[in-house]
Amino acid sequence: MSKADPHCHTDASDGMVTPAELVDAAVKAGLDLIAVTDHDTMASVKEAQDRAEAVGLTVVAGQEVTTRWPAQTHVMGWFLKEPVERGMSLEDTVAAIHDQDGLVIIPHPFMPVYFGSIQPGMLRRLLERHRVDGIEMLSTVPVGAARRKLLHEFFDANRERLGAPIGASDCHFGTGDIGRALTSYEGDFRTAVTERTTKPTLGVRRRIPPGIVLRQQWRALVDLPLRRRRERG
Repeated sequence: MSKADPHCHTDASDGMVTPAELVDAAVKAGLDLIAVTDHDTMASVKEAQDRAEAVGLTVVAGQEVTTRWPAQTHVMGWFLKEPVERGMSLEDTVAAIHDQDGLVIIPHPFMPVYFGSIQPGMLRRLLERHRVDGIEMLSTVPVGAARRKLLHEFFDANRERLGAPIGASDCHFGTGDIGRALTSYEGDFRTAVTERTTKPTLGVRRRIPPGIVLRQQWRALVDLPLRRRRERG
């Protein structure tokens, strides 16, 4: 089966690697496909795709979209043609991704935090009005055994509306964490997602130096919000 890590970040948002470094890390890890899903930007997608074309790697054009305040829940879009506006409602964000024939993926669900991660009640209400195309069932974010059990029970109860089970590393460090969680698939990746034949699988776990982790947290929590504020003028 082919191997994908379809949730990856670069220094266009809060990742610690350039698009070229991300592609090189994916090739070194033996992956067939990645998705570049920076927060609220697609600025790195073309460079990553150009770099990947020369080395036989597929790069899906994606974005991790921040919905409106205060929850600022994250929603991931794959196969996008243009960036999705941040700060819309959860439902409008899902609709905007589908309007450009993108796939809607729920990243790192049910984390025990107020912002960023969709919660069971929010997802239940969303599914009453919209389908999604996939949900991360295996990732590297810490959720705990109880939340993990809740996620699997929720998936079993709502399988028809939740789409494909996805595994992804939420890569921010290139070689340090790419491929720690994967999606295995056969044939064309988009077809495998839409037909729900994907399989989340564990990859190789590597040690990430604590110093770079702290720098990434500063980048995500301080530097990136300030950059976004300056961009809005």
